[in-house]
Amino acid sequence: MNDSYSPGRQYDLLADELNKIPNGFPRTESGVELRLLAKLFSAEEAAIASTLGMEPRSLMEIAEENHLSEPEAKQKLIAMVKRGLIDIKREEGVGFAFHLIPFVVGFYERQNAKIDREFAELFEQYYHESFHRTMLSEPSVHRIIPLEKAIPVDIDVMPYEKASTYLDQAQSWGVLDCICRVQKKLIGQGCDHSVRNCLVFSPKPNAFDRSGEIETLTREQAMEVLAEADREGLVHSVNNAQSEVYYVCNCCTCSCGVLRGMVEYGSANSIARSDFYARVEEDLCTACESCLDRCQFHAMTMVDGACQVDRASCYGCGLCISACETEALSLIQKSPEELIPPPADDREWRKKRAAERTDFLQP
Repeated sequence: MNDSYSPGRQYDLLADELNKIPNGFPRTESGVELRLLAKLFSAEEAAIASTLGMEPRSLMEIAEENHLSEPEAKQKLIAMVKRGLIDIKREEGVGFAFHLIPFVVGFYERQNAKIDREFAELFEQYYHESFHRTMLSEPSVHRIIPLEKAIPVDIDVMPYEKASTYLDQAQSWGVLDCICRVQKKLIGQGCDHSVRNCLVFSPKPNAFDRSGEIETLTREQAMEVLAEADREGLVHSVNNAQSEVYYVCNCCTCSCGVLRGMVEYGSANSIARSDFYARVEEDLCTACESCLDRCQFHAMTMVDGACQVDRASCYGCGLCISACETEALSLIQKSPEELIPPPADDREWRKKRAAERTDFLQP
């Protein structure tokens, strides 16, 4: 890999636009983020994309700004949409409109069937040079939802705490490879966890039928993916909002780009916690240590022959509960004073994030 190579000015402009999105695309001194963009966008595409923003723009506006005819602009924009680089929507009175999407969560995840080793190495370099800083700001990019079977049946639970809420609202379900594990395997740092367990769902029927990357599932099959993730000791996480949730990641600290911010850089803000803590009934604990092996957050220790839970380190995922054969562990709901509801939707998340993310606007 040639670290001295620097793509053209078009990529600088696109990188700056992506960094204006609240998710963040922090710049680096080495310019590795520009080489990443050059792997995905041609120079002409980067120039066009740099004239977009998060708010959809009409085809006519984009064509005029880029000195293109509308048919030419449409052809180039649709090509980027098909490769998962930007998004399209119909606007009343306007017709087709196009807008940027974030790097993460966004067009990076849409490349999981396309990335090669060079791209994976560039991402790893970028992650360590700068991108990990996006995991330091609040609100967190992702939040944990607990294993549903670990939630006590005798309490009222907010709908956003249950994966079944989102699956029940969907009309299409699918599964695809985890981009984080794909990337780590390509650079020779892969873990032993399964790769094909990222769930996606949509309110539209047959949404994934034409996708070459997403395997269409039934709702029952989607629930089985979640059950298998539990058996593997993977943490359920979703975008940090109460609504407009269309995926469930099944994460591990060895590969997940979000959780690595916690493990490798000590950021407690890498992922938002669930509404629960784990609790132990010491007289039922046999000190089998199964919970220690399952806890990805190192919240469990053995003291005087019984499990102890460090609440400050517990994220309420419920993995320890499903591993405890004596039922010594359970989830308890936080007090009202401790509860921090996630943003209502993606728009509210972006607003809060924009107000907080002054720490990584510049390299």
